[in-house]
Amino acid sequence: MKHLLLTTIAAVLLVGCGKGKAPDISIHIAAIKGNVEAVKQHLSAGTDVNTKNKEGATPLHRAAYNGHIEIAELLISKGADVNAKDNAGGTPLHEAAIEGHKEMAALLIDKSADVNAKYTFSSYKGMTPLDFAVGVKRTETADLLRKHGGKTGEE
Repeated sequence: MKHLLLTTIAAVLLVGCGKGKAPDISIHIAAIKGNVEAVKQHLSAGTDVNTKNKEGATPLHRAAYNGHIEIAELLISKGADVNAKDNAGGTPLHEAAIEGHKEMAALLIDKSADVNAKYTFSSYKGMTPLDFAVGVKRTETADLLRKHGGKTGEE
């Protein structure tokens, strides 16, 4: 009887200490909306930090595009690939550059993002994060990229 009781207690403790349940919201949507708690729940539940959606974007792409620094830092601390490419060849740094999120771009660069990564999709083929920043007049972000060796696709 004592053995059965100990086995039951051990089983309850193991189940209770296991990974949590992922929230109903996808990790990509949580990253878009800036929902830090949902992202944390996903990571605690074992969601792959580099999981891709149908466009090939990772949660870090979505956080970068929307300027959610805290989420980007969290994802990177859990192993997010700062140079992950979506289906068009875009990286999180492309996303930050086109939206002019200078602090996000600085974070990604600090974590070894490729400042000269090139898009592979037809109409944007060969474009770098600097091309995007310049193209939409994100001057401060463009200056940051140049400071860190960023070039246009033509250079």
